[in-house]
Amino acid sequence: MHLTKSISATKISSFLSNLNCYGISTKDVIKNANVNPLILSSPDNRLSGLEAQKIINSAVRLTKDNNLGLHQGEHLSKGFSNILGYVLMNCSTLNECWTKYCIYEKIIDSTSISDFKIMDNYAVLSNVTIDNELEDNRHFSEFKISGMLSYIKLLSNEALKLHEVHFSHSKPNNTSEYKRIFQCEVLFEKSTNALIFDSEQLNISVIEPNKKLLLLFEKNAQEILGGFDNNNTYSNMVTEILFDELRKGNLPSIENVAKKLLLSIRSLQLYLQKEDTSYIKLLKETRKSMAKKYLSDINISLDEITYVLGFSEMSAFHRAFKSWTGITPAQFRKSVQND
Repeated sequence: MHLTKSISATKISSFLSNLNCYGISTKDVIKNANVNPLILSSPDNRLSGLEAQKIINSAVRLTKDNNLGLHQGEHLSKGFSNILGYVLMNCSTLNECWTKYCIYEKIIDSTSISDFKIMDNYAVLSNVTIDNELEDNRHFSEFKISGMLSYIKLLSNEALKLHEVHFSHSKPNNTSEYKRIFQCEVLFEKSTNALIFDSEQLNISVIEPNKKLLLLFEKNAQEILGGFDNNNTYSNMVTEILFDELRKGNLPSIENVAKKLLLSIRSLQLYLQKEDTSYIKLLKETRKSMAKKYLSDINISLDEITYVLGFSEMSAFHRAFKSWTGITPAQFRKSVQND
């Protein structure tokens, strides 16, 4: 059971753009990283988190720039040269842009989860890295956050006035570059990496949007997403784990499930949220499905079903099943036998 997290060659190439100002080339970085020299040869290539980590760390070593992620994000000079970029360029406002970005982000990067919401009149554009190899790489996080700011200016020709910027990593000794780039308070060791600003700025218009092109590019983006393995979702994997563990008489906690998926609890919760579900909902549906299956077999006693599904006593199972179906386990079993 494994969900492949990957990042497009296009996104890593944008991290490596303009390295000539440091006196090095992309080829130098790739060679130093000890990865396949053809790894960035096609924009359709996908890199694992480990490969991206090696390349990013190699670039930091060769440039000797301890703020390389911040600087590379700050100096982005063009948008995504792929379908996601074409979708964003044809949205009407920044509000529409980031709504679409969160939907189609997986096309360029499934190592992260981005979210977009309004809280107390502030817009929060957040991003959490969920790939094990990249989640502690501050250069990757800083590139994404400073890059978001650059993309917003590219899309709208206007600079955001930020309220706060959050990073999940610890505070570096020198924060002068953060203050220069973001021009606001920068906080560290937060739950997500995020840009926070007055929500009214979401109404900023995108330069020359085209609704017809947006519909065309969105259709293309939806087809690309459909090409991903739809069965390989976190919801399906969590359900599979729950079925397997409950069959053994174990009632796994979300912590146990997250460990099996090599994720933190927070990362798993975020992924399930993106799939419009939660651990509690999946556990309920799995127990309900198994209960119906076992009740249909008269050779399995109610005591055995109660035990297998992880209920402490028969009355607890009775209450839960009635809340799920509106009838008691005994009534359900009788109705099945009468069919």
